[in-house]
Amino acid sequence: MAPQAPETTGAKRYWRLLSRFAAASAVATAISQVVFLVVYALGAAPVAATITAWLAGAIPNFTLNRRTWGSTGRAGLRGEILRYAVISVTTALLAALATHNAEALAQALFPDARSAQVAVVWGAFLGTYAVMFVLKFFLVDRLVFPDRR
Repeated sequence: MAPQAPETTGAKRYWRLLSRFAAASAVATAISQVVFLVVYALGAAPVAATITAWLAGAIPNFTLNRRTWGSTGRAGLRGEILRYAVISVTTALLAALATHNAEALAQALFPDARSAQVAVVWGAFLGTYAVMFVLKFFLVDRLVFPDRR
């Protein structure tokens, strides 16, 4: 039997997790941003575009983060999904609220410029996820995969 490497602890552990979390978030963000831009630019309401984009990014994000924290198999999967869903849905709701309000502002500021409206609403969508990034990291670490600590 091969010796196992000691568990990384402390600051090294958090930097490793944070870098992998950032990579997973980058993948999920790229997917959700493209989906949001396409769906919203095609005329969907901001809330519908947000929900569609959230779904497109949440699944790969959960899968990649599950690997990051070393969770495998079916043991605990249901609880991980439920805890992750609460955090993810809350973030999506905040993004939906932000994009809804941003659309009202964009239409007032740029009534005849659809591209400017799309840019403002997209900025609100991206900004919400940027602000939530750090909070989500700690919530995922402490609540979604606590047994992996």
